[in-house]
Amino acid sequence: MAIIGDVRRFSGPEKLVAYVGLNPGQRDSGKDKRIKLGVGRRGRGDLRHLLIQGAQAVLRAGAQTTLGQWGWKLFARKGHRHIAVAAVARKLLVQVWHVLSDHPPQALETSKSVTLKLHKLAVTLGKSLRVQLGLPAQLKPCLLELQKRFLQPSAT
Repeated sequence: MAIIGDVRRFSGPEKLVAYVGLNPGQRDSGKDKRIKLGVGRRGRGDLRHLLIQGAQAVLRAGAQTTLGQWGWKLFARKGHRHIAVAAVARKLLVQVWHVLSDHPPQALETSKSVTLKLHKLAVTLGKSLRVQLGLPAQLKPCLLELQKRFLQPSAT
């Protein structure tokens, strides 16, 4: 957050990605010649390096995460690890934008995983604490209410 500052100054996640320099560059030369460039030395290098290291860790974890699985499929399709690492770093940064903008980060977890975590939360809270928090006392309606609160985008 110290590097990004107020996230509201970026109208969308693609603006933040461009600010950090994780978007692939391109040059147009002439009528039909479009030269594609990789992620270069544009934008905030300090944050870009941290995100690249995080993406490397996600890919090292491999099939343990949904994002890691996606990254390895991209690597297998493209044939270059650096492309997959930059793409995973870009996805991580997009999730950072969503979290800082008060949007739920759904793309990093499957709905089954989130549902299981919410179920564990509701059980851990217990019936009396659920009622104190304004949640239904019964477990199933409580789970539905938690899903509605946490998984629906906010209207603000």
